[in-house]
Amino acid sequence: MAESAIPPYEGFEIALPHPYLTFYQVQKISSPLPLYQLHYARGDTSLLPNELHNLNITFTALAPGEELPPRTNTQWARARASPIATVQWTSSESPTIAQLWLIIYTFFSLSSEQEQFRLILSGANSHNLVHDLQAVGLSISHPKPDSAGKEPAKENEILCQRHTFWQGAGSPFGPRPVWAPSTPTLFTTPKLLSDFPIYPYSPTHSTTLHPRRPSKPTPGTLLYSRYIPHLKSHFSMRALDPNDPTHLSLFHTWQNDPRVAAGWNESGSLEHHRKYLDAQISDPHTLPILAYFDNTPFVYGEIYYSAEDNLGSHYQTTSASAFDRGRHLLVGNTAFRGPHRASAWWACVVHYIFLDDPRTMNVVGEPKATNDRVLMYDFLNGFAVERWVDFAHKRSAMVRVGRERFFAGFGEGWESGGERKVRDMEARYAGMGGIIIVKKKGVRKFDIHVI
Repeated sequence: MAESAIPPYEGFEIALPHPYLTFYQVQKISSPLPLYQLHYARGDTSLLPNELHNLNITFTALAPGEELPPRTNTQWARARASPIATVQWTSSESPTIAQLWLIIYTFFSLSSEQEQFRLILSGANSHNLVHDLQAVGLSISHPKPDSAGKEPAKENEILCQRHTFWQGAGSPFGPRPVWAPSTPTLFTTPKLLSDFPIYPYSPTHSTTLHPRRPSKPTPGTLLYSRYIPHLKSHFSMRALDPNDPTHLSLFHTWQNDPRVAAGWNESGSLEHHRKYLDAQISDPHTLPILAYFDNTPFVYGEIYYSAEDNLGSHYQTTSASAFDRGRHLLVGNTAFRGPHRASAWWACVVHYIFLDDPRTMNVVGEPKATNDRVLMYDFLNGFAVERWVDFAHKRSAMVRVGRERFFAGFGEGWESGGERKVRDMEARYAGMGGIIIVKKKGVRKFDIHVI
């Protein structure tokens, strides 16, 4: 990372998701060599099981990595080229995993384009902290030198990777990733569903052979939450509750909007919409959701298991893809349309799907083949078009993104540069009609096809 690309640390704010909504601010505490701390800024801390900020901890900004010769791309070389920062503490006890998690969260939020960075841990019992961070997946050991004559990294130098962090490594509030909290779907015990082993594989048959699906989250409960720094807003999703008059009224109003009806074809009476949502709730393969910015609902969606969906018959389902899921989304509140927001929340929906079940290896979709805007948002998040799918009512582009690809590029589309990237793609391909971009052999190289 070039020196000019280092983001401004002082004053940057990071926030915990629902239900905590606690804000922390980066403050500079020394110069000329800047050292920083995370300070509590605002919000209710009563729900936190322990404090995440620790004023005994200071850290430096991420400094540029080493300059390496051309045609050098070993694991060792990539690690040495990664940015580096030092985290140090003055107390006789090392920081907790949760306190390091918050600092790593800050680094990845400030520098979302970084695939990885190095941390030097300096303080009492740093070797124990190194062990624990690696045990929970927040870091890996530094790769060994790729040739003789190169000094190995010090034992207190670790490598933090973007793709493991955003999958929930080291999340401080229990077995679920912090952005996808547990939902209280049990009625005879105070325990949460996540306190039990993951729902076992049990084959059943409906339209096809597929795993029996676990119980859905209780209607109305929180599914996902993430603070988006450049928008200064929390994005969240809740399981839709047809018995909540507000939820039902939103769905009814949005589906009768001519703009929405043109795509969904579900305009009708309040009773018609009540029956539609009741059917979604009773269908084991579909989860209806509402999405919010702060406290304002703006999106209705349906997250579905693809094996039992109409799309499932158009590709072969294997045991590896039996937990693939897809999503249908509509923006009901037009005040929240536009790429500056969509480039951020679009990825959040996919993020939730992957976090909800570690067995989900792919997220799929079937947007209308000529819907360039939707395809652009999908491409921005790693999706590629695999084939045409002809339904009775439309020709669709079957899109898919794998877990590895999504998290490898995580942050590229959803931060403040996302709007610019969408605009650039639209300008480049303007007037070409339906655009299909096919990823080649896992490399970021594309073919352009015009419908």
